[in-house]
Amino acid sequence: MHDLGLAVVHHVLVFGLAIMLAMELAYLRADPVPVTRLAKLDGGYGAIAVLVLIVGVVRVVWGAKGWVAYEGNPWFWAKIATFTVIGLISIMPTMRFIRWSRAFKADAGFRPPAAEVAKAAMWVRIEVLLLFPLVGFAAAMARY
Repeated sequence: MHDLGLAVVHHVLVFGLAIMLAMELAYLRADPVPVTRLAKLDGGYGAIAVLVLIVGVVRVVWGAKGWVAYEGNPWFWAKIATFTVIGLISIMPTMRFIRWSRAFKADAGFRPPAAEVAKAAMWVRIEVLLLFPLVGFAAAMARY
């Protein structure tokens, strides 16, 4: 039962990440971009990503299969690499959102430049696209 609970929490958190990325894309399409909401959402996205990592580590170390089942699994490592790449890519839009939030606090009339919004949206779209191989690697990992 312990392992099932960890799996459920892990999956719900991952679905939460996907939803938050979709919301970020929606906010980036809005006119004007809701800078404060976007920055808060992105902060939540980062917090959920950390929770996904923590619950994932707990599953690997104390779950039913244990570390031995994962250490030699190439799909596990592909999933970890993809999650890491998504995390690294997320730094780019996060830095913009922080900058925009500060500018908005200083000037309530601030609107992010269209080119910056487009660039941030591109990075978020790449994160979303990388969720597909991540899910594929997770499915392959479970069947290895």
